[in-house]
Amino acid sequence: MVDLTKYLKMQEDNPNAFVIVHLADFYEVLGEKAKEAAEILDLTLTARDIGAPERVPLVGFPYHVSEKYIEELRRHGDVIITGPGEEPKILTTTEAKPNHKERAHALLSASSSERWLNCPPSAVAAEAYPNPDTEFTREGTLAHEVAEITARIRVVDGHTYEEMVPSMAAGKREGATPEMLDCAFDYADYIQEHIKNDKAVVLLEQKVDFSPWVPDGFGTCDCIIIQDDTLTIIDYKYGVGVPVSAKDNSQMKLYALGALNDFGFAYDVNKIEMHIFQPRINNISADSITVEELETWATKVVKPTAEKAAKGKGNYKPGGHCKFCPHAGRCRALTKTCTEYVETHSLRVAVPVLAPHEVAEVLSMEPLISLWLKRVKDQAMTTMLNGDTVPGWKIVEGKQGNRKWKDELEVAKALEAAGYSQADITETKLLSPAAMDKALGKKTVAELLADFIDRAQGAPVLAPETDKRPTYDRVAEAQKDFE
Repeated sequence: MVDLTKYLKMQEDNPNAFVIVHLADFYEVLGEKAKEAAEILDLTLTARDIGAPERVPLVGFPYHVSEKYIEELRRHGDVIITGPGEEPKILTTTEAKPNHKERAHALLSASSSERWLNCPPSAVAAEAYPNPDTEFTREGTLAHEVAEITARIRVVDGHTYEEMVPSMAAGKREGATPEMLDCAFDYADYIQEHIKNDKAVVLLEQKVDFSPWVPDGFGTCDCIIIQDDTLTIIDYKYGVGVPVSAKDNSQMKLYALGALNDFGFAYDVNKIEMHIFQPRINNISADSITVEELETWATKVVKPTAEKAAKGKGNYKPGGHCKFCPHAGRCRALTKTCTEYVETHSLRVAVPVLAPHEVAEVLSMEPLISLWLKRVKDQAMTTMLNGDTVPGWKIVEGKQGNRKWKDELEVAKALEAAGYSQADITETKLLSPAAMDKALGKKTVAELLADFIDRAQGAPVLAPETDKRPTYDRVAEAQKDFE
């Protein structure tokens, strides 16, 4: 147990400074100075029993936002950082070096706007976590490069598909697949379909500036079309996980704001059209908004929220946007929401059997609770793999992977020496339809093999009423078995 009374004494001996006590991955300010710190940082003031005659006021913050909060306190006085086994470090108020511009650029991106617009402090919290380079992110980057090349050749340069093939072969990125090329061709066609006249201005991979509403905010639009009185934004999505909707999409609206900010002075734009093109799952979504509506949203919603988010202020608000937050596994607000629901749900049930509306309520909470449990588990794994501990838990070796040959050629030689023939030890089979799509391209497979493909009906699954798929008809599905 750490004796905090000596740090309280240090604070009392330095009334004009903020004494910050470093305890594991947390920082605390004690005593009367904690009240001032809580007000400056807009944090909740609590109290703690440290062995003094009375409970001592306390305010604290985790390590991953410590730099921001320490710099903020230094604007209001000297700071002394200390803790068990640490020599006190004095940071004078004249040494403060806030860098909100760089932080805001890193924090408030258009792609993460759904999260920070709903949960402003998550922007600062997420900064402490690495942005891993995964197989999926690399695939997405490559797919966008291929799509840009294709669109430039087809739309901007005006070449036909016959002319595009050798150009694409020459400019093809290493690792690009036939499926990527198919999707890129479809993307170029989609852009072409939305060009209504020869006077249309088409911009690909265009950087736009929405900093009048978001501190140092800018992004890159996949495609911008300006024609007549309409500005069109098209966003290319290569992912297959979840269909992305353009309806009230904050990322798209921020891109539109940036484009309007950059080009609105030169064109008389009154209407904004926003399109999501997600070819691998046949998802096309569109939405429209007037310039007046967009500017009202920017002024009343985006600007005040972005100002809070850039400073790490505001309230944490758990919701569907937590899915994209790296801080979810350590978020106290998300933990509080999920645990309180589980703990108090039984108190609202008057009978042993759940009524249909209660089942619906549980189902509505399931995605958030499942997400929370997975992220907490992932965070615990990361913590222990990094050498720290989680009380009552340890890392063990999981299920072993499938067996595989170290060297297939040597295996074949050994079996042939033992008298086995090639027919005994090898097999030949066709690629599956999905694998064939990747190998030959979807268009080729559709043209040559569509009549040879069979597909089983999907099993019934639960979905909210807002789901676009038709309701499962059990009777109709049963009748198919007799057809």
